[in-house]
Amino acid sequence: MYKTRLFGCVRRFSLSARLQSSIDKLRNIGIIAHIDAGKTTTTERMLFCAGKTKAIGDVDTGDTVTDFLPQERERGITIQSAAISFQWHDPARDKETQTINLIDTPGHADFIFEVIRSLRVLDGAVLILDGVAGVEAQSEKLWRHSQGIPKICYINKMDRVGAGYSRTLKELTYKMKTRTVLINFPYFVENVHEDSQFIGVVDVINMKLLKWRNRDNDPLDVQVVDLYSIPDDQSYKEAKMVREAMVETLGELDEHFIEQFLEGTAEGDAMKVSSHILNSSIRRLTINNEITPVLSGSSFRNIGIQPLLDSIIQYLPSPIEAKLPDLNDKNIPIRFDPKTGALINGQNQLCVALAFKVITDSIRGLMVFVRVYSGTLSSGYTVYNTTTGEKFRLGKLVIMQADQPQDVKLLSAGQIGVLTGTSIANKVKTGDTIISHSMKKDGVRSFGEKELQLKINPINTPAPVFSVIVEPRSLGNKKAIEDALDRLTIEDPSLHVVRDEESGLTYLNGMGELHLEIAKYKLLNEFRAPVEFGKIMVSYKETLEHELKTSHYNNENGTKFSIRVEPIDAVNIKSIEDAGSSCFPIGNDENYLIIDGLQERLTKSEWMHQIPIKVFINTLLSSAMAAFQSGGMHAHLPLFSCAVRLHTDWAFPSDLDNPSEILEIIRNLIHDSLRNTTKESFSILEPVMDVRVAVPQNDMGSVIQDLNSARNAIITSVEDDVISSTDKNEEVIQIIDNMYFPEDTTLNLANINNNAMKIINAVCPLKEMVMYSKKLRSLTKGRGELNMEYSGMNKVTPDRIGEIISTM
Repeated sequence: MYKTRLFGCVRRFSLSARLQSSIDKLRNIGIIAHIDAGKTTTTERMLFCAGKTKAIGDVDTGDTVTDFLPQERERGITIQSAAISFQWHDPARDKETQTINLIDTPGHADFIFEVIRSLRVLDGAVLILDGVAGVEAQSEKLWRHSQGIPKICYINKMDRVGAGYSRTLKELTYKMKTRTVLINFPYFVENVHEDSQFIGVVDVINMKLLKWRNRDNDPLDVQVVDLYSIPDDQSYKEAKMVREAMVETLGELDEHFIEQFLEGTAEGDAMKVSSHILNSSIRRLTINNEITPVLSGSSFRNIGIQPLLDSIIQYLPSPIEAKLPDLNDKNIPIRFDPKTGALINGQNQLCVALAFKVITDSIRGLMVFVRVYSGTLSSGYTVYNTTTGEKFRLGKLVIMQADQPQDVKLLSAGQIGVLTGTSIANKVKTGDTIISHSMKKDGVRSFGEKELQLKINPINTPAPVFSVIVEPRSLGNKKAIEDALDRLTIEDPSLHVVRDEESGLTYLNGMGELHLEIAKYKLLNEFRAPVEFGKIMVSYKETLEHELKTSHYNNENGTKFSIRVEPIDAVNIKSIEDAGSSCFPIGNDENYLIIDGLQERLTKSEWMHQIPIKVFINTLLSSAMAAFQSGGMHAHLPLFSCAVRLHTDWAFPSDLDNPSEILEIIRNLIHDSLRNTTKESFSILEPVMDVRVAVPQNDMGSVIQDLNSARNAIITSVEDDVISSTDKNEEVIQIIDNMYFPEDTTLNLANINNNAMKIINAVCPLKEMVMYSKKLRSLTKGRGELNMEYSGMNKVTPDRIGEIISTM
């Protein structure tokens, strides 16, 4: 049993350990990584070391806690994010425990939206890197998505042949443009009959050697050796060099640290600086996103998990120390209060929470995951959805332990929990902000207009780029399929359903082939939808070449509408708003509703109608959504990057206070406007990808030729993939040159191969890249690496329109 008081695992915690609710004792963290870097394996070891589980689950045998979906266990990958809470000791305070709310996220690029929405509610993250593969493409993408969130890095799989700690550290420093400090580094022993064996880590902060003996596969079976007792050992000499490099980095970035270093008991000696001073400085710089602490281990071999847990507590922020949430109204004052959390607009009884995920449970029904940012959310209280303008009463509240709910009476600031009950059905979705009064059951009415319009941490949904036709097995199944698709898109907004009224076809759009495969599995096996599927295709759109004629509606009671459908560029939205118009996004296709003069009327209190303003706007959005999905004139494809503008002369007397009437009128006006024109008014759009291909220099010519001729790619640049290249950022290169790297035979591996890697950057139609990874492997004998990221929608040349339509 690991009993040292050096780290936080002083004892094993029982399964019945009470969840801490004090806001300064919370850590809301996510595990992010490239696929197969070991996220779920690491999570399993964390849960075991913390006493949350009695046995260690394994990805290969399909008995992990956080990968509980049948498809996750069958495929051995994480598909959806899973939340779980457990306790761990604060290493700096021997008797205090902290609660870690952990979200294990997917690594596959098709499920990037799961990561995006999780990151919106997390205060810190652990980036796991594969010590053999180094910094992979998806890791770079995740780093960009988590910009602004404090992170620590854990270099995993150090027991594998070819693993390189210092090489991976060097890549991390360069590719992520981050300063690093080494909390520990790997410890190997030489064996007579085999290569050196990874058995532990050298703790630089406390100058201890931790050796995992792994008897009975127990990660808590650790031997602790004081490095000062073995001054002639190479591990002591290496730790001394790493510690001196750490002190130099901290002194360069932290003025408070340098004062303590020079004036305190250390007297300018790196070996005399106390662990408390080092940890305090590392914590400050990590929370300020100035450094990234780095650790090593082998999760599969149960090595290095306890130091990682300690570092989560030591260096990642509590909700009080984390970045303030983003508000839609920048004029609303916000600050952190130790008791209530985020104090917004001076309202100490205001509870604000963000809904970031919705799932359907076979027993509890709809379950909405929320992060509470301020105040207290209580069961039975009335809450207000500031996005939709609806009020509803909360049912039971729970905290999820992977797939097991734990009932609680309330959720306090900083906590991540779940809303349940029939009362929330159709009342809240991903990205909605909900507010409540912390003390009164129905105290929403006590808040002003600013609070009622408050929105926090917007969640941007990426555009889907693949589609599949979904058909009922019989006409009688149509309603069941529509209900199942609605449930599916509520759970995963990155899936998009388009119904073509003229052809009668229904399209399900997603982020990739695997994404749609999983969606198909859920429809058939979880929702029991009687459905047939077509082949997976690239998702094409249509857009306008020019604005259409203004359409008018007038009736004898004086009601009048004037609308115009026009092309729009999302980058111009701010300038339109600055000109006094109000803009509202329509779905995920960069379409907008523009209402001229709305703010002016609201400012002058000229809204005299019975229909609430939010219901009015949502009605217009529904009308535009339905009309735009009916598509353009070429192939009735959904419209992209278009706007419906309601002109300044609009009026709504009392005879049109019925939302259904407004919806019908606006929808017909838009539909007529789109149909009373010619095909020449529309263009077909196709999704294009930013493509990054890493290839050996000897294979570069054949790869470029294939991209140009067979893929219709536009090559934008070719660059070296050598870390020491003079083309790289000089500041980062200087940092790397001055860094101390522990001994690693793979450190300069890239420089000893004359066939250096090259990076080819290109823009390419997605259609041509669907099966490209197999071709790339063939062209490069398996050495090439492909990374693709959605770039946008580009117009198809007229000569290709017929070809595209014929494939639909």
